[in-house]
Formats: sequence, C-alpha cells, structure tokens
Amino acid sequence: MKVHHTLICFFFLSALQDGNAEVNTDKNISFGVVGRNLTAEFSFPAGTWKMLCRGECKGGNILINTTDEKHQSYRYSTGYVIVESAPHFSVSITQLIMSDAGQYSCGVGESPSSVSYRQFEVVVAEALLDGDDPAQLKHFYKETGSSLTVGCSFNPSGGQKFFCRGECGEGEVLLQTDDEDASKDRYRIGFRGTSEETYGGGGIVYVTITQLTESDSGQYRCSLNPSSGQASFRVFEINVTDAVVQSAFSPSLTSSVTTEQPEKTSEGVSLPVGLTVAVIIIIIIVLSSLAVLIICIKRKSNRGLRTRGNSEGTNMEDVHYENCTPGSTREDSTYQSLHPAARDQDQTYSTLTHHT
Repeated sequence: MKVHHTLICFFFLSALQDGNAEVNTDKNISFGVVGRNLTAEFSFPAGTWKMLCRGECKGGNILINTTDEKHQSYRYSTGYVIVESAPHFSVSITQLIMSDAGQYSCGVGESPSSVSYRQFEVVVAEALLDGDDPAQLKHFYKETGSSLTVGCSFNPSGGQKFFCRGECGEGEVLLQTDDEDASKDRYRIGFRGTSEETYGGGGIVYVTITQLTESDSGQYRCSLNPSSGQASFRVFEINVTDAVVQSAFSPSLTSSVTTEQPEKTSEGVSLPVGLTVAVIIIIIIVLSSLAVLIICIKRKSNRGLRTRGNSEGTNMEDVHYENCTPGSTREDSTYQSLHPAARDQDQTYSTLTHHT
C-alpha cells in the first residue's frame, strides 16, 4: 500500500487500560517516514502572525516567523488550507530525516505577543513495512546506544496493537494496548488512522526501541488485531553491533558500496587507486635517486684518478723527478739514487732499487 506524503495530525485523549504501559494522553502526534514529506494541520482563528518552532518558540528554536499567507524556509513551510470548509493552519516538513523527530510548536495571532501556540510531536520512522512476506524481511543494522522506529501499514483501522519479540508467544510481547500511543521502559507503540478517501480506512502502527544494545538483536513483529477478523502482522529483524562499519552492509546501502569498489590487480588482490599511484611514484623516485647517486660516485672516482694534490695543491702527476746520477743507465728505473745536494729539504724522498 502506497503511503501518501501528507499525514494529518490528530489530537488524542486516551485512558490508561494497560497497567504495565504508560499511555501518552493529550498529545498531538504526526507520523512520517525518512525521505518523505509531512504536513500537520491545526484549527486556528485567523491571524496576522504565523510561527513554527522547534520546541519552545524562542531564540534559535524559531524556524518560521512571518506575516505572509504562505512562507517557506529551507525544508519548512507554513500556510492556510481549507479542511471541511474551514481554514486550517498548515505546517510542512519536506525530505524528512531522523533528526526531525521531536517536539514542535506552531502558532497564529494578531501580534507577536498575542500568538496562541499548539505543541505537537513528530515521529519519524526509518522504514514503512506494508507486507508480511518472509521473503521481504526487512533488516536494520544499528549501533549500540542508537534508537529505531519502524512503521507498519495495515488495512484494518482499529483493535489491539502488539509489539513483540519473536512471534508474540508467551513472554514475547513487549507492548500490548488498545490506546493510540503507549510506552514502557525502552519500548513504544502508537497508531495513526488514515482517511477513508486516501487510505481506504487503514492505519499505521509505529514501534520504537531506544538505547539499543547487542542483546536487542533478533526478530520483531508489530501486529494489529481488529475486533473482527484475523490479526495482521509485519516482521523485521535488527542487528546491533558496536562497529560503525557494520552499517555499510545494510541492504539500503548496497548500491553505494558497490559503486565504490577499488581497482583490482592482475592477481585479483584489491588495491585502492590512490595507494597504487603512490607506490608507483615512490618507486620512480627511488630509482631516480639511485641513478643520480651512481653517476656522482663514478664522476668522483674518475676525478680522483686524474688528480692527486699535495699539501700545497701541486699536481703530483705533472711533476717528474729524474735527477739521477750520471752513472745510471737502467731504462726501467724510477727515481734512482738522487743526489743529496739536489734534494729539497721540505720533501721526503726514498731511494728506489730495482730487483730482478
């Protein structure tokens, strides 16, 4: 069953019938689903000033403060609509997100000081279940400490509402009530009827678990048991973990995970593209550095073979000492018996002898 984007806010007065559950009385509650739009309508006398606030209307809580008949600010808008031939003040939120859930105030008056306010609550579900086919079992992947709200769509419009863990057997019923909204401990159940014209007289049961723990993992069921006819139910499963990465395996995120797969090497090992490029650059830099280092070493070695400097910077390879004695006739002798008088006293000489 397709759910219309506009949901009417109803005013409920309930009596406590289940001693184990706290019934929420005297409350305006509007229900919506993530990604969809929500509109709540209130009967107000005509007025010049219109306001919409998150919580109490003061300071940064004010979302809209206008004298326009219709006004829009970001995802919020206000205006007048005709309901049953009477004007109603309408407030809307588009593209709902989970953080939109909470308390709101809206008001109309002839002046800012005379504005009359109405408080209402927005309940936002992560998903709306409209079938009990086990093949379409919905899985929710949550972190410890978070909350989960799920909506269950039914064609019947009245009867007892059940929220169970398992199959609603003995000891598995978490909440059971005939009222429109009830809560106990970390659990909550509510019901919002829908118009005959739009929804065929059906309704939505919503269930909430707060402060989730790993022990909350398992299968759950929301059920509507009308006064006449067989009960209908919707089933879903919760997986609660500490690891943030577990949420990446949620079926709702499959497409985003698939499109971000890293490249694969020829051996089938997945490597991120950025890491592959970085490794190639590092290899090129290392090889280039080694090549430059080898060239420098070779140049230094060749320079050392050509040049040998003494303490005064004289090139020894260009100096030849052949002050040999006149009687020396050996052609293969080098520095033979230099004459003492010709020796430089600042230099060191030695007599070389050729051995055969």
